[in-house]
Amino acid sequence: MASALSSLGLGSQGALSYKVIDQLRAADNKIMITPIDNKISKNKTKTNDLSSLITLTASLKAETSTLSSETSYLKRTATSSNTGVSVSVKDGTEIQDFSFNVTTLAKRDINESKAFTKESDTFASANDTINFNIDGKNYTVDVLPTDSIKTFKGKIFDATNGKITASLLNVGGISPYKLVLKSTDTGVNNAITVTSAGITNGTTNLGLTNIQPAADLHATFNGVQITRTTNTVSDLITGATITANDNVNSNISIMQDTSAISDSISSFVTRYNSLMSNLNESTKYDVKTKVTGIFQGTSEVKSLKSDISRYLLSIDPNGRSLSDYGVTLNSAGNLEFDKTTFNNKMQSSSADVENFFRGDGKTNGFFTNYNSMLSNYIDKNKGILTRYNTELSDEQKTLEKSKVTETARLDKKYATMVKKFAAYDSIISKLTSSFQSLSMQISSMINGKNG
Repeated sequence: MASALSSLGLGSQGALSYKVIDQLRAADNKIMITPIDNKISKNKTKTNDLSSLITLTASLKAETSTLSSETSYLKRTATSSNTGVSVSVKDGTEIQDFSFNVTTLAKRDINESKAFTKESDTFASANDTINFNIDGKNYTVDVLPTDSIKTFKGKIFDATNGKITASLLNVGGISPYKLVLKSTDTGVNNAITVTSAGITNGTTNLGLTNIQPAADLHATFNGVQITRTTNTVSDLITGATITANDNVNSNISIMQDTSAISDSISSFVTRYNSLMSNLNESTKYDVKTKVTGIFQGTSEVKSLKSDISRYLLSIDPNGRSLSDYGVTLNSAGNLEFDKTTFNNKMQSSSADVENFFRGDGKTNGFFTNYNSMLSNYIDKNKGILTRYNTELSDEQKTLEKSKVTETARLDKKYATMVKKFAAYDSIISKLTSSFQSLSMQISSMINGKNG
């Protein structure tokens, strides 16, 4: 213990020293401060462990929420008998089978010019205006006799508002360069007509040849003829987009996507086992070793453990339980999931699975009830574990405040004791000095008489 009174204890020959004060302070700390420190440490451990417990509970609730949501049962998947036709579907699309047979794909209009020796070759002998007609609209490009085919190419896209793309293709040979004009979109309406307004007839000098005529998609949907300007059809079935990639016949099936539900059940099982493992460890009591879990005897946590087990074994009014759908408890108390049993249930009656899992709108299903039970524990405002966490936080603040108060009281007590020790030490030193002086006088007098 540091102090300006560095001579403390000299007068009393160590009887009133800092060492003694430190020993007394240590004894008081053990009685008054250490118990508070122990409570603070235990409180922090409980708070940290409770945070983990709440996280595990929230993780489990995420799956019960998914399994009790109507959205989970509206998920769809689509299969095609031929890769030449693909289908994408949105949630809630009507489950059905249909045929989609493609006879002609929608195509872009493609024109190529005659061959040029260099990119810098020109084609107009005088000022000219090249007209492009596409999708019922006219676009013009002014050209100069000095404009190369490369320069002309660069003007086309902007001049046609992106309706036509132009590129220079190197095909090899003595005259390797060809100007290629393509309609950006498919369909017969996007056929490109190129004419020249000038007397030099620039289009003739370009030597354009149509190498792929624009075409519409022609197909049959369940035997009914349809025509579209693109190969993507999204207005036949609400929520479904059909994409034709080849001239093929395909049979399409739109089905309920059971894989997402199956994955959620697997995740539910995994998260349930993790939560129960945590609860078993934190509430344990070993009779032999007397070792207890951090929440052994804590009613809030014991209640959670009891509820998640009790709800798991519940049977609905129709006599159905979770085990009927492939989820069972093994001998070790852990959940197991038999996907085969579940898939068989889904194939035989997906409506029954949905009814048991989430309910019918009038009565709650298994996971709807389970989700509500878990909400009762971790709701951010009134959840049982949430309130307990608040209690621990308040207790922590109270303990820390108590420690500050008790420490200040001991600081004051021992500051006063130091002063008292110093005063007593000074008195003892003076008395010792007086006694030694008197003793010397007495000895001198005795020696004088004997002489």
